[in-house]
This record gives sequence, C-alpha cells and structure tokens, in this order.
Amino acid sequence: MRIRNFLLTLAFAAAALAAHAQVTMTASVDKTNLSLDDELTLTVQITGASGNVVMPQLPSLPAFNVYSREVSSMNINGQTSTVFRYVMLPRFPTQATIGAIRFTYNGQVYTTQPIQVNIYRRVPAGRSKGGAVQQASSSGTGGNYDSAVSSRTQNTIPQALASTDTLAEQNGDKSFFMTAAVNNTSPYVNQQVELIVRFYYSRPFAGQPPYTPPTVNNIFMEPLKQNTEGSQILQGKMFRYIENRYALSGVQAGKAVIGPAMVQFQPGSNDVFSAFDRLFGGLAAEPQQLVKSNPITLNIQATPTAGRPASFYGAVGTDFTLQAQADRTQVEAGESINLTVTVKGPGNLKPTSDLKIPQINGFRVYDVASDSVTLPLGRGTQSTKTFKTVLVPTASGSYTIPALAWSYFNPKTKRYVTLTTKPISVEVTPSTKADNAVSFTGGNTSGGFRQLGKDIRYIKTDPYPGEVGWLVSVGALTWLAWIFIFLPVICRLAIWLGKDSLKSKAPILTARNQLKKACVEEQVAAAVEEFLLKRFHINMGSNKLREVLEILKQKGVHPDTLKAFAALWQRLDAARFAPENLAAADTRALAAQALNLLKHLDSEGRL
Repeated sequence: MRIRNFLLTLAFAAAALAAHAQVTMTASVDKTNLSLDDELTLTVQITGASGNVVMPQLPSLPAFNVYSREVSSMNINGQTSTVFRYVMLPRFPTQATIGAIRFTYNGQVYTTQPIQVNIYRRVPAGRSKGGAVQQASSSGTGGNYDSAVSSRTQNTIPQALASTDTLAEQNGDKSFFMTAAVNNTSPYVNQQVELIVRFYYSRPFAGQPPYTPPTVNNIFMEPLKQNTEGSQILQGKMFRYIENRYALSGVQAGKAVIGPAMVQFQPGSNDVFSAFDRLFGGLAAEPQQLVKSNPITLNIQATPTAGRPASFYGAVGTDFTLQAQADRTQVEAGESINLTVTVKGPGNLKPTSDLKIPQINGFRVYDVASDSVTLPLGRGTQSTKTFKTVLVPTASGSYTIPALAWSYFNPKTKRYVTLTTKPISVEVTPSTKADNAVSFTGGNTSGGFRQLGKDIRYIKTDPYPGEVGWLVSVGALTWLAWIFIFLPVICRLAIWLGKDSLKSKAPILTARNQLKKACVEEQVAAAVEEFLLKRFHINMGSNKLREVLEILKQKGVHPDTLKAFAALWQRLDAARFAPENLAAADTRALAAQALNLLKHLDSEGRL
C-alpha cells in the first residue's frame, strides 16, 4: 500500500512538473515606431495553461494610456492558448520600454522579455525642423522629410514613416485615400529599402475590399508585415488605416519604379464605426470606389568601383557576419571534408554572387553549392546564405584551410568592408584502404592476376580467305543501284540541313504544353525556368538577372526582347516568393505573354 501511494505521489508530481514545463508566454507589438497620433497593440499569448487563466500583470507604462482590452481563447490538439490584446495610445515622444509582463500559474511565475518602442512627435505637413517647407505631392517619390523631435529622445523619425504622415496630412480632407512611402529614394544595388503602403478611411465600408499590391520594375520585393491596423488623427478627424510593409532591393543600376497599390471598396453612408458597419457598409451603400497610392521612382546606384575588392560579391548593408566550419579536421588521404561558409546580415543575399574558393595546397577543391534563406525581422529582413564545398586531401600530412575573404559595401560609410574566416588546421593520415587496382605491367598484382607469357599476334589482312566480301559485291553494282542505296541517306541529310533537329525543338514544345495547362502564376514561372535550363543551360536559382541578360545577349537575343524578358523575370521571380491568386483569365494572359516571349528567345538565341 505504501509503495502504491508513493508511486501515485510521484505520478502527480511528474504531471505537475510537465504542466509547468508546457506553459509558455510571449509578448509582441504590432509596430516599434509610431507617432503621437498612432496607436500600439500589445499582444500577450499564454499557451498550455488550462482552466480560468487570470489576466497577466502589466508593468508600469508611463508613456501609454491603455484604453482597450480584449481576451480570446482557443484549443488546438488539446492545448489551450489564451491571447490578451491591449490597445494603447502614446502620451509623449520618447524611447519607451515595455517592461517584463508577469503571469502566475500553479505557483510558477512566467515573465516576458522587455520590448523597445520609439514614439515620435509629428510635425505639421510640409514643415521641417528648420522651418523650410517640404512639398510632398501624391505623385512624388515618397520624399525627404526631417521631423522635429522632443528633447526626451535623440532619435529622428524614420523617413518612410515621416513621409507617410506628411502625405496622410495632405489628404486628410478626403474620406478614403492611400499613401506609399520609402525610407530611401537613392539606394545602391542590393541595398534594402523599406516601403510602407497604407489605406486610410474615416467612414465604414462593406466587407473586406480587395487589395492589389504595387507592381515593381527593376526591384525585388519581399512582403513584411501585412494587414496591420492603426488609427491617426488628420486635420482634426479620426482615421483608421490598414498597413502593408515590404522590403525592396534594386536589381541593377538605373531607374526603378514602384507602381501604385490599389483598393476597390464600397463605402457606407454611416459615420459610426461598428462591426455591422464594417461588414455591411452601413444602412445604405454607395457605388464602388477605387483608390490608388502614389507611384514612387527610385534611382538605383551602382556601388563604386574605386577600392572594390575581389572578394566583393554584391552585398550592401551593415553588420554582416562570416563563419567557416569543417565537418571534421582529422581524415585519411582520399577522404572528403565538407566545408561550410555562412554569411548572415540584413536585406536579401539571394541576388549576390557565390563565394569563390581558391585552390588550396594539398586539396582537390570541388564546385561551391549555395543556399539562401530570408526571414522578416523588425522593419526589414535578415538573410542567411551558406556556401558548401567538398575538399579531398591528396596526401598525408598537416595542412591548413586558409582564411577566406568576403566583402560588402557599407552605404553609411560608403566604404567596402572585408570579413575573413579563421584558418582551419587539418591532419591527414595515410590511407588504410587496400589498393585493389589491376596492374598491366607484368608480375603478380594485388588483384590476383599473374602474367603467363608474351606473344605477338599479327593482324590478318583477310579474315575469311576464299570468301567474297560484301564490299566487293556492292562495288560490282551499277550506278543505278548506288543511287537507290544512298537515296535515304541523301533525303535524311536534306531534312537535317533544312530544319532544326527535334531535340532543339524539345524545350519550346515542352514549355508550350506546360503554359497551356498553367492554372496559377507559379506554374508559369516553373515553365519559364525549365525552358531556360534546357534551351540555354541557365539556372534561374543561381544566376542574377544581369548575368542572365548578358548570356542571352551573347546568344544573339535582340535588346527589345531582353527588356521584355527582364520585366517578365521580375514578375515571375517575385511570384516564387510571394505568389498571388490571379483570376483564371489573368493567368491565361500571363501564360500567353510568357509563351510569346519564349518563342522570340528560341528563335533569336541561335548563336
């Protein structure tokens, strides 16, 4: 009996410990930069706590007024998740800290990490810190804007947010409008640019209006935070807005255009924001309206050639890191070593070139294979690019994999920065594997063969003496017989000279069949990618756009076709990372456009 009670006690204790171990709590905010007229949503999620979960204890928040609280709960696979949302209004400009949030469950205290938030003072539209008027047209470039800030904070408001506020203030007399702004209108190639697109409304509208993201040219666009909501007071009137943020990077030097984003909606006649109004647009609905954001033009700059190191592969930004690692440092001669070089930093490293590993003394070095991953982080993206290669030592001894260099351009200092890995020492011992090769030099061999003797056998000029060969028989035929014998060969040669072989037509025929069956944008991208690989041996995943254009130019493709291909490339490359749900008619039109372009590439690229 005592043993059973003891075991039950242990079981209950283990269950309690397991319950504690499964409880987690996280805290996040919908933005880390906001103005005084904005609002902040703090979300606290508690997972694994069952029963009546008490509200977590918020820290002191002197910079905010909390005016709305919301609690929701869900159960997924038997695990309960409770979400607390707090909507807060900033009180004054400062760099605020939301301290640790505390939650007590079954006697255990859980806390979150502090969160830093920047609150800025908004300047009246068109006026900068020095008093100069800054004109920001709705069709401008997103503009330069310098905001005055309180003495409580030394930070200046981010340019994209300042430009958004300026454009919003200028359109505050409207009930519905859109704005778009960037934080840099003259970035370098591959430098990350932040784009903010907002749809403002002061009246309700029906349902969920369809949103069309901006089109881009000569730009790679990556979505960041999507469909976040907020509020702002403009010209004394309260507006709500829906915000979408993107990370951009220029493909090549020159002009780049960010087209307008669009929202089509049906406004309501009621000025009161309620759930009914948001769903049905008020008691009486007006005709549908379409609003567009202002287009933006970027001037993409090439990185300077002066001082550019050979180890520069196109990365632009700050605070990159470089690391090299070998899977083992003690091997036998002839065994392989896997060397991995990892680069981490801001922006998108996918368009950058692959690391070139030089010949290393004592090793055979094989080709580099690369892989890139980009994830949203704060107001931008964070990339990790890995380069993997195989090294095979050729003889025993002590060797060193030397330091490898990788450089990037810092747009703040306008200088190149070179990072180097640490050298890696490798010990190579003699091979213990037996050599089973067959020797043809005579004597006993390790393969078990033994030379029995030597002989020279002369080649016979007539293997079948006394028999008449078939060539002799054919030679006796008349000239008419010779024509019938070689007629098929002549016909085949004429066909081969007059038309391309079936093999050369296979890529365009395959692409045509795939594009006719394409239902979504990704399938169009896959068909174009396969055509380029089979027809020109171009891999879309490992070549930059300018490299592809140069290859096609060398093949004889016309400049106008190259421009059309560049536009299609950017559209399809974006679709691989941020696919859109196009209508069937739009997909067919895109597939037809792609097929027409591929036909031009196939016919022109014959050099």
